[in-house]
This record gives sequence, C-alpha cells and structure tokens, in this order.
Amino acid sequence: MKDELMVVIYVATEEEEFNIPLSSNLSIEDLCIQVCRRLGIGPIAKYLFALQCHSSKLWFPFCHKLDKKGKYKFNFRLRFKPSSLQRLKHIDKQAYNYYFQQARSDVMDNKVPDIVYETHKKELIGLGVSDMYRVMLEKQLPRETVESDYKKYIPKECVKRHAFFIKKPIRNALGRLSGHNASHVKEEYLKQFECMAPNYPYEEYKALMDKLGPDPPAKVLLRVKIEEVKFYDTDSREWNTLCAIEDLCFISIGQANNVEVSRKNGIPTYLTFDDNAHLMSFVSALDGYYRLSIKWTFNLCSSVITPTLDRLHKLKCHGPVGREFSYAKLKEKRANKAGTYILRESETEYDVYYIDVCGADGKILTQKIEQVASNEFALSNSTERYKSLGHLIFSFQEPASVLYLAECLPPSEYDVSPLLICASETVGNEVAADEEIISNMLEGGPRCVQWKDLQMYKAFVKRDEDLGRKSPTKLYHAMWRIAKGKKLEVAMKVLKNEENNYTKEFLELAGKWGQLRSGALVRLYGITVAPTIGMLLENAQMGPLDKYLRSNPPQTIKTADMVEATTCLATALWHLEENNVVHGNIRCRKLLVHTHTANSFIVKLTDPGIFTNTEADLHWIPPECYSNLESAKGNAQADIWALATTIWEIFSRGLPIWKISPPLYPNANIVKKFYESGYRLPQPAGCPNSVYRLMLQCWGENNTSRKQPQAIMRDINQILYQVYNSRRTHAYATAFPKLFKENYRILKNKDDNDDDVDDDDVEVDDVEDVDDNNDDLDEDDDDDDDNEDTIGSTENGGSRRSSNFTEYTNLSCGDTEDATSSTKTFFIPIDYTKDLSSYLDLLLRTMRGGTKKHSKNRVLRMNRESSISDMIHLENGSNNGSIVYECSPSQMQDVFELDAECNVILQGLIGQGFYGEVYKGAIERENSKDEPQLVAIKKLKTRSMDTGQRDFEREISIMKTLAHPNIVQILAVLSDPEPCLVMEFVKHGSLQSYLAINRHSLTHNRLLNFAHDIATGMDYLGNMNIVHRDLAARNILVADENRVKISDFGLAQVMGNNEYYILQTNRDLPIKWYAPESLRDGKFSTRSDVWSFGVTMYEIFSLGEDPKLPGFQQKRTDDSRNVDDPEEGSSAELLIALEQGARLPCPPKCPQAVYVKLMYPCWNLQSQLRPKFSTLCQDIQQLFSEY
Repeated sequence: MKDELMVVIYVATEEEEFNIPLSSNLSIEDLCIQVCRRLGIGPIAKYLFALQCHSSKLWFPFCHKLDKKGKYKFNFRLRFKPSSLQRLKHIDKQAYNYYFQQARSDVMDNKVPDIVYETHKKELIGLGVSDMYRVMLEKQLPRETVESDYKKYIPKECVKRHAFFIKKPIRNALGRLSGHNASHVKEEYLKQFECMAPNYPYEEYKALMDKLGPDPPAKVLLRVKIEEVKFYDTDSREWNTLCAIEDLCFISIGQANNVEVSRKNGIPTYLTFDDNAHLMSFVSALDGYYRLSIKWTFNLCSSVITPTLDRLHKLKCHGPVGREFSYAKLKEKRANKAGTYILRESETEYDVYYIDVCGADGKILTQKIEQVASNEFALSNSTERYKSLGHLIFSFQEPASVLYLAECLPPSEYDVSPLLICASETVGNEVAADEEIISNMLEGGPRCVQWKDLQMYKAFVKRDEDLGRKSPTKLYHAMWRIAKGKKLEVAMKVLKNEENNYTKEFLELAGKWGQLRSGALVRLYGITVAPTIGMLLENAQMGPLDKYLRSNPPQTIKTADMVEATTCLATALWHLEENNVVHGNIRCRKLLVHTHTANSFIVKLTDPGIFTNTEADLHWIPPECYSNLESAKGNAQADIWALATTIWEIFSRGLPIWKISPPLYPNANIVKKFYESGYRLPQPAGCPNSVYRLMLQCWGENNTSRKQPQAIMRDINQILYQVYNSRRTHAYATAFPKLFKENYRILKNKDDNDDDVDDDDVEVDDVEDVDDNNDDLDEDDDDDDDNEDTIGSTENGGSRRSSNFTEYTNLSCGDTEDATSSTKTFFIPIDYTKDLSSYLDLLLRTMRGGTKKHSKNRVLRMNRESSISDMIHLENGSNNGSIVYECSPSQMQDVFELDAECNVILQGLIGQGFYGEVYKGAIERENSKDEPQLVAIKKLKTRSMDTGQRDFEREISIMKTLAHPNIVQILAVLSDPEPCLVMEFVKHGSLQSYLAINRHSLTHNRLLNFAHDIATGMDYLGNMNIVHRDLAARNILVADENRVKISDFGLAQVMGNNEYYILQTNRDLPIKWYAPESLRDGKFSTRSDVWSFGVTMYEIFSLGEDPKLPGFQQKRTDDSRNVDDPEEGSSAELLIALEQGARLPCPPKCPQAVYVKLMYPCWNLQSQLRPKFSTLCQDIQQLFSEY
C-alpha cells in the first residue's frame, strides 16, 4: 500500500539500506532475522547482530516491540564480538564479510574511538591501500580505475590532511602488491585493524553508581567489552573492573531508571541511568555477551527476554547446535536409550528443524522438519501436515510407530555448545566436568584413557621417598579432557619405566581399586597403558592429612574436624570390607584432605600403592603378624588395627612416629613386646574419651575382641552426630526489637566508631561452647562430686558445668563389653620430642599386671505414673510401676516405663536444638513379638530457663495439631519425671549433616526434590496460620533419598487472626536466616518464613555451607558465646547490610535458574513482594523439567 509505514535499516554493505514494512507486533529480533535472511547470515551468527538507533546510537533489546506511530531508522551492526575472527569465519562467512564491511566503514568515517589520526596515520593509509587492492581482486578492476576513486577507500581524515601528497604513495604501494586473493587481503586488513583497536566494538555509558556508603552516588563511565565490564570513576580518575561477564548472576530493573547488577560474590552494584533508553541498551549488552559466552539458554534480566529463546524453551527445543553436539549429548546423558530424542534448529537454514532420535538398536536417526507455513509443519519425507511442532511430536509417541519419540532431552544451561561463540576457546576456560557427567562416565567402571587426552604437569613430592623408602611409582598433576569442552583435574600415578617388574602388581592394584565406589575413597577414573602404565585418580589439592594437620594450628583444625575425618576413614574401611578388599597400608599419610570449611572436614582414603612392610610399620601392624610383617598386607584384621593407629595419628595432629624414633628401631623387640603384653599408645591430648575408647576396641588382643568395620562406622558416626552442632557457628544470636532502633540509628549514621551492640541491659541465656582442650573427663567417676576434671567448676561452690563436647562424646554407643577392662593403658607424662624407646622402656618397667577393673555398675531407678497423650493407643495395664535397669556406665540408658506393657527407652543423643536435646529411643512392648519401634525423644536441656519450658510446651501444643507427610509426626507426650516429646525417628538425621556427608552424590534434581518437600510443608503450615521462625537445614530431617521433613517447632508461633506475630521478649534467634523486618521490628509472618526458605535453599545448593553474607564481618553480641568465631555478630549491622542490598551469592555449582527463580525472590526487601510458598512449589515443579 502507498501509505504503508516502513522501517529504514542502514547496513554496511553496498545495499546501504533496507526498507521493511512495519507490521503489527513487530519486534527488534524479528527485524534482525529479516535482515540476516536478506544478507545470507545464518541462524548461528544471527545472535551476534543487533539494531542501533540511527540518531542516538543506543541499542534496542531483542524483545522491544515497535508501534505504528513512530518513524524508525536503525543501523544493523555486529554488536557482540566473537572470541576470534577465525571462529567467525568458520561459523559463517557472510557474517565474517559483514564484520569486515562494518569495520571498514567505521575506519572510513573515523568512528573507532581507539584509532587516532595522529597516532595511526601510516596504518590508516595502509588500510586504505589494502582495501583498494581487495576491490581490484573481487571486481576484476584495473589498478588505474581504482586509483582514480581513491577517496572511496582512504579514510576521510587522511584525505583531508593529505590531499596533495597521497596519490603517489598509493600508486607505489599498489604496484608492489600481487600474488594474493581477496580473502587473504581481508584477513590481513582485519589483523591490522585488531592491532589498532583491540577493544572494538565496545560500548560506553554514563551512570551514577551507588557505593552503599554515606557518600552520594558517584558519576562513572561504564565500558562493556567481550570479557568484562569496567568503570571509570570521575573522582579517582581510574579504570576499575566492575565484574567479569562470567561473574554476572542476574540483573533487576527498578524504578526511576535504576538497575541492580547481581554478581556471584553476592554484593550487588546499583546504577542509575539518565533514561530508560540508556538503561535498556546497557542491560541488553550484558545479557547478550552472557548468553553468547556463558549460558546460551539464560537471559540475565527478566525484563529483557529473547523472544526466540523463550519460544525454544517452551518447545524444549535446542538452538542451532548441530548434529555432532546433539549425538554426543544423547550418548552422554541417556546412552542412546531407545525413544530418547533431541529437537534442534537447523544451523544453516531458517524455519527448518531436526529431530535426532535413538532407535531400538541404539543408532541415531535424524529427521528433517520444515515449517511450510505459519502454522504448518511437515517431515521432509512425508506429505502429512501438523499444526505445530508439539502436534508433530505428540503424533509419534507410540512405541510401534516408525519414529518413536518417548523422552525429549531439553536444552540445559550447562550445555557447552557451538552457540557460545563469544566464549574463550582456550583449554583453561573449558568447563569443569560436573558430578553428573563424571558419575555417568564411570557407571561402567574406570575408563581406558588415551595419552593424547592428558596434559601432564609437575610431579608431586613423593611421600614414601621422603620416609627413606624407594617407590616404584611417581605421582603427577594432570588435566584430562574427558569430552569436548569438558575437563577434569586428576592425580596421575604412573609406574616408573625402570620398574617394569612391578607391572603385574600395579595392574592388580588398579583392578582392585577400580571396583570400589565410595565417597570416602579416592576414586579411580581410569588407566593408561601406553606409553606408560598409569592410574588416573581423583585429585585432592590439599594433600595428605598428616602434613595438613602439622601445618595448621589447633584453632584451624578443631576436635570436631578430627572426629569427622575419623568418620570418613571408618566409612572407607567399611566399604573395603563390604567389597572383600584389604587395604594393607592404612596410614594418616594415605588420607587426603578433600574439603575443609568452617562446617566440614572431609578426607578420603587413597590406594595403598606398591609397598613393603618394615619394622618402621610395627605400630600399624597387629601382634599376630609380627612373625611375618608382609602377612599384614592381606589381613583384614590388620586393617582394623592400622585404623586405630591412624586415628591416634589424627588426634596427635599428625605427629609422625618415625620422627620420634629412628625408622629402624634398634629396640624393635621392645616395641613388639610392648604390644604383645597388651599395652597400647596413650590417649592423645585433647582426644575425646569416646574416641580413645574406640581406638582401644580396635587394638584388641585378638581378632575376636576387635571391633569390626560396620560397628566402628556406626559408633564414630554416632559421635559425629553428637558433636556436629558444636562444630558449626552458633546459629542463634539475640535480636533487640525494643532496644534495637537506637543501635540501628547510631550504626546507620556512623556517629559511633564502636560497632558492637551494647547489650548490657539485655538478659541473654548462657550458652556454652566446646572446649577442645579440656574434654578428658574420667567417665568412671562421673558420680563423684570431687571430680577435679569437671570443667567450669567454681571455687566458691557455685554450680559446675562440664563442656558440651564431653557430654556429647561420652554417651553410650551400644557396646556390650568394656574395652578398658582388658586393655592396659598408662597416662604417663612424656616429652614427645624424646626417643619413643625411652618411653617404651619406662612402660615396661612399670607394668604391674593390668589396671583396676570397674568395681561397680550404675543402677538407675525411676518410678512414675504412666502418662501419655491419647494420640497413641497403648495396651491397658497397671498405671503405676517401676523398672530397674543395670548396666556399666558406658552402657547406661534411661528408661521411662509407660505402663506394664510398654516402655520408652532413651538411648544416645543424636542432636540438639536451642533449648532441647534429641535422643534416639525405642518403644518396647514387653508381651509383643514385634521389634521395638524406633523413635526420637526430645527433652529440655538440664539448664534450660523458663523461656525454654514455655517454648517446649508451645511446641508440643503446635505439633499436636499437625499432620503432613513433610512434617515430623508426633507420637506421644510424656509429662513425668520431665516433659518429653516422642516423635517418629527419621533415620538419616538433619539435612545439614546429610548434605555434607553425601555432597558428592547429590544431583540438582534431588536437591530440588528436597526444596519441593520443604516448600510443600511450609505451605501447609501457612494454611494452618503457623509461622515456623526457625526454618534452616539443621531443622530439616532426611527420611530417605527422596523425602525430607520439617522439624523443631521450638520457636514456632500460631498467628491466630493476624497475618504476623510480634516478638514479645528479647531472646536468642537464628538471625542469619531472618528477614529484615524480623531483625528490625521483631515481626514474623509466613513472608518472613519465605525469606528463611531462601536461606535454606542456599544451604541446600551450597551442599551445607554456612550462609555467610559476603563483605559482612559480624561481631559479638554476647561475649560468653563463640569467642573464637569472628564471623557471628550484631543484628544491627546485619540489617544495615541487607537493607543496602547485600545478599547471599549464587553457590558455585547451583544452576543460575534456581538462584534467580527460587532463592533471590525470597529475599525481596518488601515482604509483600516475596513469593508465596504455593508459588514456590509451582516454580520448583517447572525447574524439575530442566534438571
């Protein structure tokens, strides 16, 4: 039509401009695609291009819609620079040619900021001559013709300044050029151009940057490049890096042209632009580079969505990734399972798709789909028409059909596809292989690896050679490229060339280690056979445990850390026994430190290597093997003995026995006699009694008296769970809703240099810490009031308190015999710097035939009336009775008799909350043949205050009203002799510990399943008008691999008719999980629980890490608590940080979509804008399809 509105698009080619009809609902991306089609630019490279406003030079995001009221003029330009021009040329020659024309045009018009005439005048003339030569070759023109039009090719600035002196140099230069083709000339032109303007094309924007301080926002100049965003501070006059593109997390657009740039470090940057046009141009630049270099499937900003990406996501369709990528993904993810398919766009044609589907024989069949009309699709070999791609796929879901489409593999943000054309191509920037890829790869056992796939680095120091032992192997650090774009750091153990006589033993070792699958063992990934025989092992960069223990002070490695390391070792031994494998060389140096954080200390047992036992190994070899030391290598009982000595090494903090005495003892016979006589190494300083008792049980005099691997693992895990809370930062601190506002004001205005909150007028419950240096209590005398070892005793006769750590670790582990009754130990002060032989001689001279056995058993008698809630029906019988339970102190259990037929038995402590302790227990029915029912029993701590009593009573009343599969079920309530809550026993314990222990086997799907269970349970609580107030991973229990349950309602409140609850008293609260309104006003609601849910999700997807806010140094609120932890601190400071926008960062291995859709919205400062739990459940359901 004559009056039809047109969009004018200027291009860098000879066409100069295109006129495209302005239709309704036309987007910028639609226009870009139309121009790409006309220019012959293909589907892959099209995302490099964008439209720039011809007048303002600002860019429009792809999602921008054009209305019919305006007159539009755009420049079509390559906006996003690929990682290399050779890569661009390989992907799309037409796109490469267009980039050349764009660069040439900018040079001609002096539009490249980095190219200044005074600096580059010779190079500019050289570029002009090269361009003239290119035209001569491409258009077959004579030199004279091109020379006469030299002003078309020489930059305007050069012509203007050299009008009378330029022709002759041009003629001479052209005369010397010959023997090249046009393609080579273009390439040389662009090489020269890159040297002159290496940052081309970059973008710059003026903005105000809020630096989150008392000073007003600073004026900055932002520069966006392929690898980073920089800013120039007009005050400091320096360029600084705002963030690398790969460190971006997401972007939020606010009111008044404000934008929040969230980074992986968790500290956002706030920018304000002059208008929305500048803001959208800046945001779309970051989004484009992020998509083309980091995650092609993810838009950083929900307001800047790529329309085609949104459509592909709904279709579960890949972009133009190509056949090679598709085939490799089907094999890697589903092993070519029949019916599995990938839908993808064509990489060469528009409106064309391909389906790659696995057949019954495992072979992949590729079918072409063409879009023949707007709503009409057809297979290339069929006349059948389908209304949509979805309709087509639905038509082939019968197993008997020719094309069986059962399961679609959707695109993933972890795909490293050919579409990441702005990503670096260097090996160092390859994506590290994730756990799912490694697990799938090793499903059939270790791989046989080709040497060409390995990049070797320097050798590790060989520990055995340090000890004066020659080793036939050498250990290297290496990089294994397991697939295209995927790498894995490994330790490479190779057999030395001159040690070929060990080939059989080395291969047997690899075969033995390759069959093992346990998170407590260093994994064998694969082997090499040529040119050198080698083993590819899991890499542990922190090195051997003994060296690590010696290199770090006790403040860094605490007793709880050593207990956890012992747990890892016990798990490893149990797994070896289950697979009928004898290690033979269990030593502290054979444990490698895998992870050490404030909350976790994970070690793994590595392979035994090729070795020979000597007299230096006597401490690790049981007496029955002394006649033939080599026999210990194949003796499973010797592994148990060696485990005990290794535990002794751990709690001696890596003290090397061979450095105490020479490696070949001149008095080795004395060492043998020492152990054969029943004597054992002394208890290391600071070692808990329960751990040392475990050592003694493993050092039993004969095979039958030694504790076996499964029992060892059970008992040390019991100890670990008892102390697990003590190893973590105390989660609770005092909030001050009544005294708080003044502190908040002072800190906010920075009128006071002292950051500590004054809590002199606030009564805080005394909470005791673990004392790692004073836990050697005499268990045999814990009835004795004169026990001088009790910690916390006062001279004035006040109450005396033992350390929590000792209370936890001296609990019964269920053993049936007292190890100390048959094993002799001497606690003689010795100087460990002296020769051990002197110590052994001293022991031999002081042997007196054994230690005094226990002379008494503790008898516990409890009489009480039966009292139980009507929620559980018990058999009728006498309502009054008594029971006497006699056992040794190490076996003691508390028994509450409910009636003549039913008892609740208290066993070991398995956890603790703020005011309560939770014990494992059992309900026993005397006349029943049924097994005792395992239960969890919660009771108040002995020293709980009145607030604890009230909280406990409220918890009971709340739990009585709850019935939901994701909430721990209450079974009964006892009232005498003290209140107890009997609940179902959830066998895997807290999610907090479960995450730490199973971190290497947890997939994103399982973590999302945990999240869904929690959100579902919290939605139920919200509907019941209950606010939990203590939602955290420590209060989530793991029922099985696929279900978790919410527990610990000690801080919960019923809101009644209100939508919120106001805190009534000052008390200790889990402030790091609390919303700003809770910290500021003591206000709690379902919306504050949503904030806590977000923090809990951070714990889950960081696999148990403590939620520490970046850049926030917390300080003490109570000097009686956690004096050794500088991280825990003031509610006022935390509130200020949160109100200034600080948030927990995206955990390293957490999917970006999970952080953006699930976590971050929960932390909206305005509580009414946080999602509801029902909405979160829906969001998680959507994420299930992606992970």
